[in-house]
Amino acid sequence: MVPIPRTMSLLTFDLREAFDSVPWVVYYWAYFVFEYFIYGKLISSLVVEPTNYIFYYGTGLLVLILFNTASWAGRSFVEGAHEGRLKYLLSLPIGRNQLFFEQLMLGATVNTVRLIPPLAVIMWLSGTMSPLTFLSTIVVLTLLGIAVIGLMVSLSFVAFRSFDIYSAVVAGLSALLIRFSTIYYPLRFIPQAYSTVAQGNPLTYGTDLLRAVLGFPPSLLLDPYLATAVVMALVVGTLFAGMFTISHAVEGVKSS
Repeated sequence: MVPIPRTMSLLTFDLREAFDSVPWVVYYWAYFVFEYFIYGKLISSLVVEPTNYIFYYGTGLLVLILFNTASWAGRSFVEGAHEGRLKYLLSLPIGRNQLFFEQLMLGATVNTVRLIPPLAVIMWLSGTMSPLTFLSTIVVLTLLGIAVIGLMVSLSFVAFRSFDIYSAVVAGLSALLIRFSTIYYPLRFIPQAYSTVAQGNPLTYGTDLLRAVLGFPPSLLLDPYLATAVVMALVVGTLFAGMFTISHAVEGVKSS
């Protein structure tokens, strides 16, 4: 077993690099302000159901920011591999599983920093702010973020042969997962053809679980127990897939 301090040292270095550009961190908060207070207010005036659609849209916006940040974490791992960083890391006395979990902790930490201010604003404006609800929501967002990061790292075996193909696969998958989900609209208002696809989308269950914790009406959501089971299965599945990728599929990557 590799000593934890070595993994934490690598994590500290990566976090320092990730937060090196303050404007880039603030950008996500500015993005939230524009999307929620301008676009969200505008579109909520056009939507009759559900009532208080601005709250519904805001929670979906949190998942969207989470997904983008988690995708960045996976993409940065791939870019590091093509820049030769992965070969260097593999030469260090750090196990591959520890390297994978360091990437998860990096993405989860960055996600938390980017999401806490928007989450606090949404909960305060909606009157749902409480310590227990806030912590429960952070747990759900962290689990969902870990699942997405694990998925992106699992797909990195594609990038080790062709970064262009990886970019195309991730872009296509991201579009499908986001559009065919309940990020923007409740499942019962989606046409049947789209609803069937959305019910097979794990992002739907993660988003509905988040809303269940925040107290949304059950009529708008999937069964929270089923959603919890799906999210946990996704976390476990992507963790194992990511560890397998790191352990068996990282050799032979072409450095640019």
